[in-house]
Amino acid sequence: MAAETDRHRRADHVVLFPFMAQGHLSPFRCLAALVRRCRPDARVTVVATSGTADSVRANLDDEGISVHALPFHPADASQQLIDHFLASESLRPAFHQFIVDLRCSDPLADVHVVADMFLAWTADVARGDHGVTHSVLLTTGGYGSALYFSLWNSVPLVPDVDECFRLPSFPDIRVHRSQLTDHLAAADGGDAWSTFIRRQISAFSRADALLVNTAEKLEPKGLSMLRQWLNNVPIFPVGPLLRAASSSSPETMTSSPILAWLDKQPPGSVLHVSFGSLYTISASQATELAMGLEKCGHKFVWVVQPAADVNGSESLPLGLPDGFAERMEAAGRGLVVQCWAPQVEILAHSATGGFLTHCGWNSAQESLACGVPMVGWPLSAEQFYNAKLLAEEMGVCVELARGAAAAVTRDEVAEAVERVLSETSEVRAAMSRKAAEMEEVIDAARHGDGEESSLGVTRRFLDAMACMSSCSRS
Repeated sequence: MAAETDRHRRADHVVLFPFMAQGHLSPFRCLAALVRRCRPDARVTVVATSGTADSVRANLDDEGISVHALPFHPADASQQLIDHFLASESLRPAFHQFIVDLRCSDPLADVHVVADMFLAWTADVARGDHGVTHSVLLTTGGYGSALYFSLWNSVPLVPDVDECFRLPSFPDIRVHRSQLTDHLAAADGGDAWSTFIRRQISAFSRADALLVNTAEKLEPKGLSMLRQWLNNVPIFPVGPLLRAASSSSPETMTSSPILAWLDKQPPGSVLHVSFGSLYTISASQATELAMGLEKCGHKFVWVVQPAADVNGSESLPLGLPDGFAERMEAAGRGLVVQCWAPQVEILAHSATGGFLTHCGWNSAQESLACGVPMVGWPLSAEQFYNAKLLAEEMGVCVELARGAAAAVTRDEVAEAVERVLSETSEVRAAMSRKAAEMEEVIDAARHGDGEESSLGVTRRFLDAMACMSSCSRS
């Protein structure tokens, strides 16, 4: 028993390697904090690049978590996302040397690598050393990941007469053409996207474990699908990996004009609108969205991110009608904010009653964590399947549109918002009840200490990796 206890308490080294995008960095920061809570004596290092290291350091609250920067010369910002994915593979030699140096500096300490789902090449770096384990973190949820990667594993996709696709892995689920990004719909298996994603999928099956940014009771169906698909890989739902609103500094809470404006609004009366940090809608879509918000009569906070489009396009004009922002603010109807905004705090505010979102998994979980129903407008990647989960499985979302090319009308916008915010809407009442149930599930996972809590699952994962290293050495 003493030997067993000593093995679990060894000061091993946990190496976390996220992809260089905010939607991936944020869950890894939360995972780093979880690891420290489970193993206070373990060394934890977040691997970053020369361009992201300072940002990662600035957002780590624990001095026990170090950051190691790898030299990286990224693709030109105007290039498409697939170019950035492919460029990340150039980090292989530097990462390999980093792991070698770690092992040489302390040969008795095991190294547990947890890499992003788009950094599959790290699996090969970890192979061949019995003191190194390799796991993959899916920063997305179980349902969205299962559908997204299964679709890529099935290209070229052949639709039926209704423009729908059935997956061999999940024959009871239908995916419509409108739920595919263009590069997935056009993929033939030999294109750059297909070959890259399939390399990641191959690495999943060789991983020692698969961590998922979700909770067992939040996504029982999605996790069941993943386990069915990857039946030889242990799966650990360590999520939700979310920043808590209470962790914000007092300065943020008191200085934000958005939060000050929300303080003056009735409970559940405001729609939060945001498409995340990487995605934009077109000028014509923004015009219809603006006119729909004005027509519906409900209050809103619309956060417009200044970031470039993730697909490589130049940022498009806002497309807001002349005087719209000024007119809405003067009438007390809404705010249009063209800067960073404290989304977690906005969603947690009692005045927020709905969230018009692109259905990125971080945003979706943040909304559920606050019990806030959603209006979904997925734009890319697995967002379509997150929206499908939220609307069809959880019943907490009204889907407004699909894709960056969607022809959305102001009437459709007004109708969707009315269904989510109107006090007389039966849809609102039903979604609010279900969102409240999801809030309880997330709260238990985040703040509990049981076997299915984030802390409990992370502890089991670390125990499993320590056991695997011990067995490999025997």
